[in-house]
Amino acid sequence: MRRLLIFSACALLLAACGGTDTEEPPLRIDTISAAATEAVIADSTAAGMTARDAEGRVVPGLAQSWRVSDDGLSIVFRLRDALFVGGRPVTAADVVASVELARKSPAGSGARDLLAGITRVSAPLDDVVELRLSTPQPELLELLATPALATRYRGRQAHAGPFTAAPEPLEPGAPAPAGEPAERPKRLTRNPDFFAADSVALAAATVRSTTPDIAIQRFNRGETDLVLGGELDGLGSARVTARRETLRLEQPRAALLLLVNHKRGKLADLGVRNALQLAVNRDAIGPALFGSQAARPVLGIVPGPIAAYAAPSPDWAGLPLVARQEEARRLMAEAGINPVSARLRLAVAVSTSPADDKLITAIAGDYAAVGIDFVLIRRSPRDHARAIAEGEFELALVRRTSPIDSPMPFLMPNRCGANRHGVCLPEADALLQGSWTAPTLAERMAAIAAAERLWAEDGASIGLVQPIDWSLVSPRLAGFSTNASAAHALRHLSIVQDRKILK
Repeated sequence: MRRLLIFSACALLLAACGGTDTEEPPLRIDTISAAATEAVIADSTAAGMTARDAEGRVVPGLAQSWRVSDDGLSIVFRLRDALFVGGRPVTAADVVASVELARKSPAGSGARDLLAGITRVSAPLDDVVELRLSTPQPELLELLATPALATRYRGRQAHAGPFTAAPEPLEPGAPAPAGEPAERPKRLTRNPDFFAADSVALAAATVRSTTPDIAIQRFNRGETDLVLGGELDGLGSARVTARRETLRLEQPRAALLLLVNHKRGKLADLGVRNALQLAVNRDAIGPALFGSQAARPVLGIVPGPIAAYAAPSPDWAGLPLVARQEEARRLMAEAGINPVSARLRLAVAVSTSPADDKLITAIAGDYAAVGIDFVLIRRSPRDHARAIAEGEFELALVRRTSPIDSPMPFLMPNRCGANRHGVCLPEADALLQGSWTAPTLAERMAAIAAAERLWAEDGASIGLVQPIDWSLVSPRLAGFSTNASAAHALRHLSIVQDRKILK
């Protein structure tokens, strides 16, 4: 042991002095936004009772095994021997405290809402945790793999994940960047206390957020190994400039929607909201924006497919666009809107992302044909999110994503009190609430689908398209796999060839 400690101390001294010629260089990661960087850091430092493999499937995490009762109302987990960063053992009490903390998080938070089916969390033994449920909830196993449900020491402090994180050290004499340290690249280092540390191939990684164009340029020059978080912005450039085998496309559980403010002018009229649903040619959006029919139309609110869930099909789904637009013009006329002499002007809130402009441009002609003209209100991503949260819009372009295989994250924002743009249907709320006590999974999903139908018919939002996301992956990396969860844990990646610059 003394010899091992001396060796470790020497290794640390060498690292402090700049390392040795044989030290493995860190994996270099660029993300397309600060939010994507935060997601990579959270996923890399967290450990939950379950985890996800490279394909996004649920596998054991801190829990080495679990058993689900025949009625689906109890899940018993047996914990493995594991340590938090620093060496404290992970106990069932820590798991209970972490789950209870999430259950008591502020109202409206995703974690709290998605845990509504849990009635009791207990630790009958030091290495056993039981969750009692009010209704079968198989997606809970996937939820327990997300950073929001990570197990923390006493529910608050140290994590037990495969990496630890810190700001990337500055080069000697280099000036501190603006926003330091929050905007500095982050460095992830393999956590020796992780329960499966021997299976983590990467010793370190650096993560920095940048713009799509810069990330693509850096990747093409061989200055970064992995680009994560790519959405519509930059997709065209990545397709044209990056080597074909390095571009990875995936379709996450996400939907691009137009939120409708029921409190604003003509939008208070259900007929006008129905006209908004009918007028748009959703079949054309995927090819126009993503160059692919794989970007599927969203006819209601929830994109597909979702396990065990059959999204309701609107009554107008089988009508041709010509017939739908004719009906939209009739509804507009009933509301006193004439496509020639009394057109309706609607302000559409978008972010400053060029992708938002592209999407609105793709549908503006459809709406112009029924007498609706758009005026864009552009805000920074942060101000755009604030405007949506405060209901400061007429129409607002939004992307909603589910971290788990469930329709709930797409529907919960429509509940009375969960939004400030006037969407409130007590009957739909009651269906969603009742789904938490449904005796079977089929009955639960049927109640959720009935709630979605009511909100869609009321024009809570206008479903547009399920997007396609992109990443750039160096040929020297193994272990990267696209999946609907967009889960790309660094613990599954490994370097399979010598570092070199891509040509």
